[in-house]
Amino acid sequence: ISQLLAFSRRQTMRRQVTQLTETLDEMRFLLKPYITERITFRSHHARDLGLVRIDRSEFHRVIMNLAVNACDAMQSGGTLMVTTKNVAPEDVAGYGYDPIPKADWVMIEVADTGAGISKADQESIFDPFFTTKPTGKGTGLGLSTVYGIIKQMEGFIYCQSELGKGTTFRIFLPRYH
Repeated sequence: ISQLLAFSRRQTMRRQVTQLTETLDEMRFLLKPYITERITFRSHHARDLGLVRIDRSEFHRVIMNLAVNACDAMQSGGTLMVTTKNVAPEDVAGYGYDPIPKADWVMIEVADTGAGISKADQESIFDPFFTTKPTGKGTGLGLSTVYGIIKQMEGFIYCQSELGKGTTFRIFLPRYH
């Protein structure tokens, strides 16, 4: 039920000002069971990363979902990379995503070198109950929940992928001043 509430944006959030570097570093321990010997985990965080206002437990849910999906996509091994950086208003347009307004953002990238997602599937990736996993392996609520959580945090999420080359999810959260 909490996944459906997050998707529908009716879930109550407890947002607090947070330094994402600390939050993401804490998550390394939660990710350990999914990072097998065939998967290399890397992270790179901006030194002057801005603050964001998030619900930490819901943000954990977002990153866990993206990371577990990435690990599932790398059955033969690969690299999972989590990167953070500040995006200035003048740099927003360079990403080519509409409708991100010109503002100060903190961007989180979760990238993998896995199987990738077809263009057709990318169009439905955030729809509820859409899944590319075999029957019994996924509910199709994971990415729609991620989308709902990010929207509730006044952010944006985008997927960029190419078959055979991997997938990158970019999350833009408003920088807290």
